[in-house]
Amino acid sequence: MGLPKIPIRFWIAVMVFASTYINYTTRSNMSISITSMVGSSKNKTEPECKRNAKDLVSDNATVQALPDYGPRYKWSESIQSFVLGSYFWGYVISSAPGGFIAEWLGPFNTIMYSQIITAIFNSLSVWAAQMHFGALIFCRFILGLMAGPVYPALQSLIAKWAPPAEKGKFVSALMGNTLGTCLTWVLVGSVTAAAGWDWGFHFLTIQIGVFCLVFWLVVADTPDQHKWISEEEKNYIKTAQANTVSKGKVVPPYLKMFKSLPFWSLCILHFGNLWGLYLQITGVPKFMVEVIGFNIKASGGLAAMPHLLRMFFGMGYGYLGDVLKSKTKLRPTVIRKSFVIFSHLIPGILLMGMTLVKCDHVGAVFILIFSMAINGAAVVTNLQNAQDLAPNFAGSIFGIISLIGGTTGFITPAVTGALIGKNSGIKEWSINFLIGGSVYVGAGLFFIIFGTSDIQPWNEKLVSKNQEEAVSFKEVDKDQELTDKKVEPSETTRLNN
Repeated sequence: MGLPKIPIRFWIAVMVFASTYINYTTRSNMSISITSMVGSSKNKTEPECKRNAKDLVSDNATVQALPDYGPRYKWSESIQSFVLGSYFWGYVISSAPGGFIAEWLGPFNTIMYSQIITAIFNSLSVWAAQMHFGALIFCRFILGLMAGPVYPALQSLIAKWAPPAEKGKFVSALMGNTLGTCLTWVLVGSVTAAAGWDWGFHFLTIQIGVFCLVFWLVVADTPDQHKWISEEEKNYIKTAQANTVSKGKVVPPYLKMFKSLPFWSLCILHFGNLWGLYLQITGVPKFMVEVIGFNIKASGGLAAMPHLLRMFFGMGYGYLGDVLKSKTKLRPTVIRKSFVIFSHLIPGILLMGMTLVKCDHVGAVFILIFSMAINGAAVVTNLQNAQDLAPNFAGSIFGIISLIGGTTGFITPAVTGALIGKNSGIKEWSINFLIGGSVYVGAGLFFIIFGTSDIQPWNEKLVSKNQEEAVSFKEVDKDQELTDKKVEPSETTRLNN
């Protein structure tokens, strides 16, 4: 008896994971590389908790000579901020149309072409930095512009490949981004130390090249287009999806979408998740360094631990969500709303709890690790709900909520900056954590009250210029020849398959 054949959709899920991993390598590498590209600032304020704690070891005890990793540039803090932020300008701009692009070009073409352009501009960043910081900012902007459509394209790919009973496992594969962040910090740092910061960029370009080759061999837009899939698996996916995914290419029903309360409930849920997540990723470590005086860099794997735990917890949540959906009588909406407790409410309460840690670095570390780990439940809530509402337009939905949610990447630092502008102390940070926790919890409660996982009427695809008459796709399937003769290009065709 031979080994059981691994289904093609398993490899599609693996490539979803790999896509998010590779997408985050160029997103997070600059935060590491830039420390080797510029000189360091020696003007640091002593953390509040260290002013009366002489036994804590100061990060500023000695000033060492900067290692030679390549040319260093005299960029001010504001220029460095522009370099780091330019990626997100492009990302936010391209997120919303990314879903529309993916649904027209297909997720395969969208991801493949975006990564090819990303590889080119990632290596061009080395020469751009040597020319002028403005050229580097332009390259980073293009990288963000190419990254924006990737997640909507992956949502579209999942909608076409995942049977409903396996949606949680597929969506949990989106957690490859956390591994991308962690490994990039380690790999870029190691390559930079061995060969210089320029090879920190080129190494990632080589990674992208390998990814594109494997992606080209493994992935197809739909089961029907895949070269190696068996008829048995193809029929299983089609039957399981029960005619909720269509093949037609149309403009998404934006007006109906924007009038939909379930859509806005998801949008608010995603916005709240990203606000809390960005505050945990950027704010809590900053608080620990600038207020508590805790040396995160010297703590080994502490910086990577919250991200890795979020990935593992997310995969576990995705599996559990699928089990609850297939093995119990719980309605999908009840499952979604129950997991909001873990993805939003508990992390929000923990974030508010940061106001109680004062100078206790152990408590702060515990909250950071536990709140990010438990937030992995987002794979069952805001990361999956687009698949529930309208699988035909999951990419477009996710693109729009990514655009709106992505603004928290600018709002959260702005709020933090306004609060700690004059003094970065416990009082100011407590207000910041209360605001962040309140947004987290408020967004979760809004979804619990108004959200749903029921498929929406506007999931149906209307293909035409004149939307007055409709012919169901099932009827077309039964009598294709007759339909081809009767239906003119200007008439409406409703696709329900």
